[in-house]
Amino acid sequence: MARTPGLFEYRQHHFSAGGQGLWPNILGAEPPQPETRRIDGMQELTFAGALSPLRGAKQRRRIHQDEANVFQRTLLHLGGPGWGRWYGSGNGEKVGDRCAVLLRRKPGLHRRTFHQFVNHTLGPSLAGIPQVKELRSQVFLPWLKELWNTPGVAHANPPEDRFDASLVLGFASEEDMGAFFASPQVNGLAGELRHHCSALQAYRISRTYTYVVEGRPALPQVKPERKPSLAPLKRALPTPPARAARTAGSHPFPEARLLRLSGEAPEDVVADSEGRLVCGVKGGRILRLDPVTGKEEVLGNTGGRPLGLELLADGTVLVCDAHRGLLKLDPRTASIETLVQFVGETPLRFCSNVTAARDGTLWFTESTHRFDFEHFVGAMYEHRPSGRLFRRDPDGHVETVLEDLFFANGVTLTEDESALIFAETDGYRLSRYWLKGPKRGQTDILAGNLPGFPDNLSRSQDGKFWVALVTPRNPLLDRLGTSPGWIRKALWRVPDALQPEPAKTVWALAFDEQGRPLADLQTQRDDFYGATGAAESKGALYLASIYGNGLLQVQLPR
Repeated sequence: MARTPGLFEYRQHHFSAGGQGLWPNILGAEPPQPETRRIDGMQELTFAGALSPLRGAKQRRRIHQDEANVFQRTLLHLGGPGWGRWYGSGNGEKVGDRCAVLLRRKPGLHRRTFHQFVNHTLGPSLAGIPQVKELRSQVFLPWLKELWNTPGVAHANPPEDRFDASLVLGFASEEDMGAFFASPQVNGLAGELRHHCSALQAYRISRTYTYVVEGRPALPQVKPERKPSLAPLKRALPTPPARAARTAGSHPFPEARLLRLSGEAPEDVVADSEGRLVCGVKGGRILRLDPVTGKEEVLGNTGGRPLGLELLADGTVLVCDAHRGLLKLDPRTASIETLVQFVGETPLRFCSNVTAARDGTLWFTESTHRFDFEHFVGAMYEHRPSGRLFRRDPDGHVETVLEDLFFANGVTLTEDESALIFAETDGYRLSRYWLKGPKRGQTDILAGNLPGFPDNLSRSQDGKFWVALVTPRNPLLDRLGTSPGWIRKALWRVPDALQPEPAKTVWALAFDEQGRPLADLQTQRDDFYGATGAAESKGALYLASIYGNGLLQVQLPR
């Protein structure tokens, strides 16, 4: 629902499991909600733009067709005249704890009277108590089959599962929440509550998720979505060089052969100590291939879209999944552990690449928080920096290190782990973020104005690292950075099948840790192009690509 065009904000509140009621016992003993029918949050939605009610109406109809639970009513509640009232969203103050209150209308009480009580008596009374930093009231529409005829929702719920209104209250701290419920003002409402309600339950909310980034909802992706709109930015780029600088280490493209896979579009490739290759393919499978025997194994399945990979010393595999975030796969059991899906309150939208330090610290990138993997070209058309670099500490804490990167992508550590090297695909550069020494915390450009689009990085044993280049720079795309926004929006609306294809080039560069080019390999083939990943192992360079169903084995000169 939160990915619906026209929605500006979506929040979901999760109750604390096994939580007991918080409200003073004024209506008799209320049992806690059973786990089997615990209400899993209440949506709060804001429509974007001056014509939001008109834009929202079409989306409301579409959402109602898709929803299969009681919350299909929420949009109509919020959009209907007078059904809900918002008394503030913290007013700039930090909200540390929230609770949700569920109210059941007393039998025989007129619905309009109950509505007036919740929104115009109870809501304002509670909002005026000093501890309350935010409050939203919500009166549900009637539980009538004529209104909600989808089997298994609303009217089909047993009476003990039905509530007729809810409140979400926010406090600065758990102590303030306790003081609120013990306050004379709350106790003074007992008579009014007994008169209007037959049941009242209040539960602490364990966590609130807010799915919005710069006005663009960012829910974890479960299926390919429609193209989002563009918000183009003007950006002037230098003229690209004709080609990477020739060096003493450069040489003609060596002998190469294609290693076929049972899956499509391996975005990255890594090699283990035995020379076996690990890659993730469309559909979620993680494959391991022996380049000598051709034997292929399935190590596991993420259920999403695996991109960048990293092998750990214990044999497990770190997987950046564009749909599911940063994962860890144990090949022995095929089990998948989610390491990072949310950063703060926002889910990762395009987890791209990861590298691991010897102390267990993980560094990983999100290419863009504005586009899904299926629509990554939109980030190129926008010329708007929306990539991020993160650090995950061994204790699980995640920190945003850098923001506003131009399509953050491949990442690797220097051999002594004094610095982190990362690629910005749409920035046409490799940057270095210092982890130690006098420049700690600073960023500089290691290799700028590259002739192509850098993707994944991998470090070799001898201090050099490889960069996969997807395709050469496109002068037209560079010029679009200074073109009017409407031109780019028009081009973006062109169906994908008619969009320009990348030049079918096989390309990889090697650099040392000072940014000096060591090797420049480029050729053209009919069976492989658009390298997105590179890994050196046992005298060969292996390239991956999202445009085929195999890995390219390139024999390096001895």
